[in-house]
Amino acid sequence: MGDYLVAVIGTPVLVWLVCTGCGLALERLLRVRLSNALLAPIGLCVAFVLIMPGYTAGAGDALAIALLALAAVGGFAFAQGGLRARLNPGWAGAAALAVYVIYTLPVIVYGHWTWSGYDFVNDSAFEMLLANHLKGFGTLLGQLPESSQRQFLVQYLGNGYPLGTQALLGTFSGLIDTSVAIIYQPYISSLAALAAMALVSIGERRLGGWRAALIAVVAVCANLTYQYALQGGIKEIGLLATICTAVAIAYAAIGLERPYAGAALVAVAGAAALATYNAVALPYVGALVLFLGLGVALTRRSWPRPRWALPALAGGCLAAVLAIPSLTTFETFFEVARAGEGATGAGAVQFGQLLRKLPLSQLSGVWLSGEYRLAVMGLKGTLTTIATVVILVLLLVGVLWALRRREAGALLLAGVTGLVILIVLPRVSPYAQGKLLAIAGPSVLFVALAFLAGARGRLAWPAMAVVGVLALAVFGSDVLAYGHGRVAPTARIEAIEQTGDHFAGQGPVLWNEPEEYAKFFARAARVSAPFEPITPQQVQLRAPTYFVNHYFDLDEELLSFVEGYPIIVTRRSPAASRPPANYRLVYENKYYLGWRRSSTPQILTHLPEQQPYSPSATVACAALAPIVASAPAGTKLIVASTPELAVFNPASDTHRSPSWPVDPAQAGAVETITAGSAQGVLTVRSDGRYAVWVQGDFPRKTYVQLDGRTVGWVAGSNTPGQWLQAATLSLHPGQYRVRVYADGGHRHFGPGEWPGGDNGTIGAVGLQLQAPESLQTVALSNWRTLCGKQADWVELVRP
Repeated sequence: MGDYLVAVIGTPVLVWLVCTGCGLALERLLRVRLSNALLAPIGLCVAFVLIMPGYTAGAGDALAIALLALAAVGGFAFAQGGLRARLNPGWAGAAALAVYVIYTLPVIVYGHWTWSGYDFVNDSAFEMLLANHLKGFGTLLGQLPESSQRQFLVQYLGNGYPLGTQALLGTFSGLIDTSVAIIYQPYISSLAALAAMALVSIGERRLGGWRAALIAVVAVCANLTYQYALQGGIKEIGLLATICTAVAIAYAAIGLERPYAGAALVAVAGAAALATYNAVALPYVGALVLFLGLGVALTRRSWPRPRWALPALAGGCLAAVLAIPSLTTFETFFEVARAGEGATGAGAVQFGQLLRKLPLSQLSGVWLSGEYRLAVMGLKGTLTTIATVVILVLLLVGVLWALRRREAGALLLAGVTGLVILIVLPRVSPYAQGKLLAIAGPSVLFVALAFLAGARGRLAWPAMAVVGVLALAVFGSDVLAYGHGRVAPTARIEAIEQTGDHFAGQGPVLWNEPEEYAKFFARAARVSAPFEPITPQQVQLRAPTYFVNHYFDLDEELLSFVEGYPIIVTRRSPAASRPPANYRLVYENKYYLGWRRSSTPQILTHLPEQQPYSPSATVACAALAPIVASAPAGTKLIVASTPELAVFNPASDTHRSPSWPVDPAQAGAVETITAGSAQGVLTVRSDGRYAVWVQGDFPRKTYVQLDGRTVGWVAGSNTPGQWLQAATLSLHPGQYRVRVYADGGHRHFGPGEWPGGDNGTIGAVGLQLQAPESLQTVALSNWRTLCGKQADWVELVRP
């Protein structure tokens, strides 16, 4: 509960206090007075600018924490106009709170710390890794032993990867001495909340407080933007926050009578944008400079006078100086990104996680699908098209209206976003286009809806009614997207960390599970993740095939590969093969087993006998005979025998629910699209305690019944090919009717609990006798006694 409260409440309060303090400090330094709504957003930019030089020089988070604390405390101590009055953000604060709650809802409703987007893109794994590394070593690699963690850091630190948002995440985690993973989702939500505050500051002068706040909330909740945040898009939301702030600051600077102060404010915001996304932010900053000049001309009804040239030049120089930490890696990141845009084959980034090129219409913020990568069909498609057309028409009318009224705020927002979309979008890959559309969505919605919200007189309430309908379309899109979301299985993630801590400093450790977060949470050990493209050693299979993010049992891997690791970590599973005979179980928790290699016996040959959903198969004389025939003198056989296991595959039930079709990607498995059930028979041969296991992935709670009695359940996202234990019970020999089912209701408002949410998978239900797997030594002369017996594997060993 403590971590949960720190995540959900402590993170936004910390971000707001630090950023507000930094904003007050900059305001005092430049001797200007900004609106309260702008203090925290510009303070965010100050925070980026303050911390990046130290991290770039190789300093850890101590310097960054000291600088932020000094700036924030100084800002509060020397606040202008009375501290109490300056701490009231007004309607902007209400908008920020609403956006924060909407973006953090997956964490809030589960009642424990977690993050969304698990097992979708999983970029959050290396974003957390980078944030944590920056805390200790800055942008330098440091003295790290060989591991998957080190391989990732070598690649990402070496290619100029943008590090601003990760650096600030690490700094905030250091301020409250909390893991970056615990505050990861609330931190992203806080960035989105600050973007909303910046938008309110743009609109409140013309719309009034509550209207500007309403429009800002709807805008920041644009569907594609929201979905990128739910998949862990820390850089995209960070860039959104700094761009919105830069536009709001530019709008405020136009009204200042002190051009140098205005130029300095814009420079800080521009440098912060470059810190968040490096070369990607440059077109936005360039567009902002251009439209700022046009905004000055429009507002003052004349072209900028020569006296503005020096302030503009000074602001450009200041921005360049403040952005030096970002500019030092600009060329490297640009070249890497350009190479990726033109790459083909495995690892190419043309589509990334996308299934197709996203249509331009998705920047409208409405997509009534739930899955932004897919087209919207049927009635929902029609409604999406209508809402999109209305929003885009309103956008055009709003821009024309702003030109006529010389409303610089809306023009700056539309101009910066529109120019980037116009020039950059056609020149980049679909993968990059998706990011640009996600960043553009809030600007499009804000300008379009602000036009309606600005209506007065008899048109005011009809216009607000249209705003309400479009807001419902946006929030309806978000609700559908929310239902498709996945959150991290916190209990298992904590078990990963416990396993890594147990083997701290030891390794290399073969982590035999396609779990992309193991390299971060088990980083205390020298973990090698063999099913990832960036790792010290990729898995070596007996039958080579595509392996990235797929699961392969130890018996499917070459003996020489497995034996190369002194420590192996496997998932608890009734179907997982035991490591070779020279490994001993030395650690276990609810989800993982840790094995350590010993010097004896020496494994000469390994004969695997595994099959789907079972660790054992029948030993064939034809397979064993050649091993025995060529066996050196003094060797023996060791056979691994598994506990009794009875398995039922739901796909074998021809009368199962129609909404549970066969999963084409996994033999014997079904997809659980909605509530449903399947049933069959399991036969138990022995008296004893049995563990009830279910193999699959369970966004919804999935129950198991034996002879009509519900004995247990499983729930939560799972990695490919893995099992979860539902119960333990005593059974007598005989047949048991087994039924596996998922209810149509929901436990809470969490992602995956709603109709139309993400599909689950059930591969098998198993009953396994609770007994250790046994190793039996057999003399070569008695090898025929093994023929026809069930075994996990047979090994030829030298004692």
